[in-house]
Amino acid sequence: MKMGKLLSLLWITLYCLFFLISLIAYLPLSLVKLLVSKESYVRLFYILVSWWGRATVRSTGSRVYIEGLDLIPDNGRLCFIGNHQGLFDIPALLGYLGRPVAFIAKKELFRVPILSLWMREFNCVFIDRKNSRAAIKSFEASAKIIRSGHPLIIFPEGTRSQKDEMGEFHQGSFKLPLMAEATIVPFVIKGTWRIYEGDRQIRSAPVKIRILPAIEVSDPIYSDRKRLSEYLYSLIESNLKSM
Repeated sequence: MKMGKLLSLLWITLYCLFFLISLIAYLPLSLVKLLVSKESYVRLFYILVSWWGRATVRSTGSRVYIEGLDLIPDNGRLCFIGNHQGLFDIPALLGYLGRPVAFIAKKELFRVPILSLWMREFNCVFIDRKNSRAAIKSFEASAKIIRSGHPLIIFPEGTRSQKDEMGEFHQGSFKLPLMAEATIVPFVIKGTWRIYEGDRQIRSAPVKIRILPAIEVSDPIYSDRKRLSEYLYSLIESNLKSM
């Protein structure tokens, strides 16, 4: 067996063990939720999720470089929108954005044991892209989460590009920030696909995240979904090429 495949097998084995430990940890955490204030529980949960994100990326030998954190508004309704390269986008963002965030995930992840428990706990919303009526309900639930002050992440491509080039943006994705009247915080992520999607083996790679200037509700382009989609695509693509 080649060294790359051996290391990948070892990483997957250890990660499965980590998932089992996570299930055990979920039970006492549920008790803690009943004993402390909501604010204290949210802070504790964010620490755990952030640690998980950083540990997941670092366990591959990869490093994350992030810039533009000062461009993220301190308060208010926030919706992060960016490109989607690989499986490690989510742990990288959870670990390094510096604040609690959730994301909209495909409904298939709802059926994954342990993972779905944790995802529901930090306000992730599951969406059925093939059912428009169900998708609208998911957006309504997501908008409610954003209005409550909990930021959400959207990947308008809808799936991983698995390369440094971007896929098309689905304009329907932009319904959410408009419904929630949320400030849009664009971001660019690069390099995550090289950790696994490059050859389906775990390997180290530099990961870069760049936060871009926010788009406020008062911006003239905000209410025009088509123009907004085109603008964000161009903005993110140009930054991706320059990173």
